[in-house]
Amino acid sequence: MAFSFISATTILPLFFITALLMVSPLATPAAARDSVKSGQWLNSGESLENAGYSFTMMQNCTIVLSDSNKKTIWWATAKYLDSGCILKLQHDGNLVMYNSIDSLWSSRTNRNTWKIYYLILRADHNVVINDEDNNTIWETDTSSSP
Repeated sequence: MAFSFISATTILPLFFITALLMVSPLATPAAARDSVKSGQWLNSGESLENAGYSFTMMQNCTIVLSDSNKKTIWWATAKYLDSGCILKLQHDGNLVMYNSIDSLWSSRTNRNTWKIYYLILRADHNVVINDEDNNTIWETDTSSSP
């Protein structure tokens, strides 16, 4: 049985080329998303984006909906400011902000049914939680529509 070994002189150049591509301007950025589904979350500093608006889980554990000029349209915060929080859409339809120890804020939309739910930043800058049948169970009520 023959074995083939790859030398360090072969691997190292490939490693450095891969690393350079990952940090170069030619690297493709992650696509902006306008929704998450149940079981997914936003880490501190991450946002949903749509039509110039952003729904952001801030570093200080505040959730902010803002326009393209960074003007705050809607916000929610925990009982106390913290850092390193996540905003998770649970399988019961509840949107919950967690720090490393406890839940800090909730949309209070937990259902007794396990469905697929979606947190969506719509183009009219309303943020909604819809169930898999497209029924809205929560919203920021910030729609620009009359």
